[in-house]
Amino acid sequence: MKNSPALPYIMLTFCALFWAGSSVVGRHVAGEIPPLALNFWRWLFAFLIVLTWTWRELYRHRALVREKWKYIAFLALSSSIGFGALHYVALQYTTAINGALFQGLMSICILISALILLGDKFGGRESIGVLLGFTGVAFIVTQGDPAVVMALSFNIGDIILLLATMSYSVYAVFLRRAPPELSASALMAAMFGFATLFMLPLWLIELYVLDKPVAINFTTVWAIGFITIGPSVLAQIFWAYSVSKVGPGRAGYFIYLAPVFGVILAVSLLGEQVRWFHTVGILLIFTGIWLATRPKSAAST
Repeated sequence: MKNSPALPYIMLTFCALFWAGSSVVGRHVAGEIPPLALNFWRWLFAFLIVLTWTWRELYRHRALVREKWKYIAFLALSSSIGFGALHYVALQYTTAINGALFQGLMSICILISALILLGDKFGGRESIGVLLGFTGVAFIVTQGDPAVVMALSFNIGDIILLLATMSYSVYAVFLRRAPPELSASALMAAMFGFATLFMLPLWLIELYVLDKPVAINFTTVWAIGFITIGPSVLAQIFWAYSVSKVGPGRAGYFIYLAPVFGVILAVSLLGEQVRWFHTVGILLIFTGIWLATRPKSAAST
């Protein structure tokens, strides 16, 4: 099974399932587990787990880690904090379906971030794809009602989701500059360590200033346990392994399974409803993704 050609694709499918599950669990425990506490304990436990097999490598490359600490800290801020924390805050106000659908917008946001930050240009077909993708988001955010735009009565959760998605796209763009001397697991451990440090004061503010303690019960244990082991650790390992086997191009298509799984899980487990504006938004987003990420060679055949 280890050398099976199907194994990377099975792992990529689980990655999408874990990512979707993160939105569903985050929404399920909204109001019961404070979002910053959820994100803090997630990264602390993930750091301790990954450190068990990466500490020797990190120690061996300690000089490189000290040299690149600002870069690694930036990756942690843009992904673990900018996406992770904001994602769980947003799910206090909006649905798990919306949380999953915004994950599907990731590839389009990466194109935009690469254009703004690195000057990577894209053509007319990609531009149309980006426009369609964000039109789909607009349908979801406004629920297909133009009056929402006129009244500026957007769901704050959806706005935060968009900011979180853009933050993760910045992380994805700068991840290209990762030092090749560090393995994916070692870089991940270093990022998790910085994420824990950054989240600690935020969690303490939530705990003592906002007076939002974490109840120690079965829900807390399984929710933090799943988010730590699934989306935080296994998804990262599965993704790194699969990309090394099938390449980033093929692996990238499995990101689009996350909103599919998310909608299925949200409807079946949380009883959420797929409304007409979700359907229109899904069609526009996926059409936009197809146009924006379709290989140029395929377009000319």
